[in-house]
Amino acid sequence: MKGYQPNLSDLFRVGEVTSVNPAAMTARVTFDDDDGVTSFDLPILQRNTLNNHDHCCVDVGEDVLCLFLPTGIEEGFILGSFYAGEVQPPSNSGDVRMVEFSDGTKLSYDRSSHTLTGNVKGKVELAVSGTVSVHAQDSVAVKSSTSITLQAPVINLNGAINTAAEGGGAGTMTIKGNIDQTGSQRVSGDIEAEGDVMAGSISLKSHTHTCPDGGTSGPH
Repeated sequence: MKGYQPNLSDLFRVGEVTSVNPAAMTARVTFDDDDGVTSFDLPILQRNTLNNHDHCCVDVGEDVLCLFLPTGIEEGFILGSFYAGEVQPPSNSGDVRMVEFSDGTKLSYDRSSHTLTGNVKGKVELAVSGTVSVHAQDSVAVKSSTSITLQAPVINLNGAINTAAEGGGAGTMTIKGNIDQTGSQRVSGDIEAEGDVMAGSISLKSHTHTCPDGGTSGPH
């Protein structure tokens, strides 16, 4: 109708999510201010859906703000959720951007302290088709309560290797496989070998040398 001005209370409405379809990224919303009327499946607003694909779903029981077209609650969108009542934000700082999941996992960045924090209640899997580089002006610490595995055709370690044990003292490094080293090696302690030790073409097990009385010694 020409000149029709819809009521804003009919266009913008607050309701509670009663069902979710994550595959279609839609949800149905019930409005208590309208005798419990439930909407049709409404698209949940995302940042990107074409070249970049965002996926952020609402939960059943979550309060949301909806925008409807003038035709009624058959066509509309879920604009997003908001904090209200007993539901409080996970941080009270304006410098923190955080995502907190229902299982306790938190990902956050604090711009005031320049700190990126991740607390994951489960596994972390990262698949990269290119190069992974980590550059730190300070130290890098990797700790595990069981083991750390590095698997590659070639592993390059540039710099000193410190095998200090937890709490101080010397630690143990176990390597299964061959080591090809370029450079000198200095050992403070004993060296034990179950196999042979070669210096050039000289074998520690089978070499011989001339004795002062003119004879030769056998292999050691």
